[in-house]
Amino acid sequence: MAEDSLGDLGARSERWASLRSGFIDVRGTRVHIVRGGRSVADGGESVPHLLVHGLGGNTSNWFEVMAALGHDREVIAVDLPGFGRTVPPRASASRVRANARFLPVLLDTLGVERAILHGNSMGGLVGVLHAALAPERIDRLVLAAPALPSARADLTQLPPMALTRFSPFVVPGAGTSLLRLVWNRSSVDFLLEEAVKFTTHDRSALSPEMLEIMRENIVYAKRHAWRIESLAYATESLVSALVGGREVNDAIARATARTLVIWGDGDPLVGRPVLDHLASLRPEWRIVELAGVGHVPMMDAADRYVAAVTGWIAGRPVESVPDARTFVAGADAGNGAASNGSAAREAQPA
Repeated sequence: MAEDSLGDLGARSERWASLRSGFIDVRGTRVHIVRGGRSVADGGESVPHLLVHGLGGNTSNWFEVMAALGHDREVIAVDLPGFGRTVPPRASASRVRANARFLPVLLDTLGVERAILHGNSMGGLVGVLHAALAPERIDRLVLAAPALPSARADLTQLPPMALTRFSPFVVPGAGTSLLRLVWNRSSVDFLLEEAVKFTTHDRSALSPEMLEIMRENIVYAKRHAWRIESLAYATESLVSALVGGREVNDAIARATARTLVIWGDGDPLVGRPVLDHLASLRPEWRIVELAGVGHVPMMDAADRYVAAVTGWIAGRPVESVPDARTFVAGADAGNGAASNGSAAREAQPA
């Protein structure tokens, strides 16, 4: 096994047997990627899926959907600099704007002219910034629970859980100090349960293999100090972008790619005000609402995520996806909403 690769993923799960973990050099940075699907050499489409994880995430966040998405084209998941197994050239390289600039360079290295870009949470913000920066490189844009501002670009609408976690980052240095303290004093089991709580609506929706690889990622991060430093820089930049709001709203307005937004009504971090705001800015974007799904729909609702994406590409109606509906701006989230009630309906992203 190459150092720090994920090895034989098929040995972990039959669902992951077609996936290959490895590294590429991107202007001197050793970047971890996982590839799957049908390559052009094997008769696949020339436009691959490029999958970008969220804050604290990594390539494994996409494993449950990669085989199905790859039936007609290649699928590539990347550990952004500072995340997963990609050691950043400097800690600040994990900032969202830096990673938006990183993506076109990654595509150049991969020899990919255009991609269908998927971004979850922070990856959605990175994807939107990239779409404004290099629109010619994006064939389509898929935003899964994207970390984008609501009409009120502040933190006051965050639910208590997210507010506690992210509001310290408004004060320079405070969030980083608290993050280091919690990280160093917490057990792997505690950190795993926190990750599950912040991302899923129903823990039982995560497979045992996914829970195990999430645990492995935390153990790896505990052994490598650059991970926590990179997470701090990324979080600071994310909060800054959301509080500032204007730059992100401008990027949303400038994005030209056809765009699909997938959101679970049980998401504890991205709430209905964010989707209302997106719908007001870009009414032509399709927004699909999945019932009983949390912040990582590609992990805890993999079949519905794939059905939504492939159906959208093929031009099928939202109703073809089980337990899905077209998002209606300003609608009451009570029908099929998360059990956490107003917190789920009023949350801004993280």
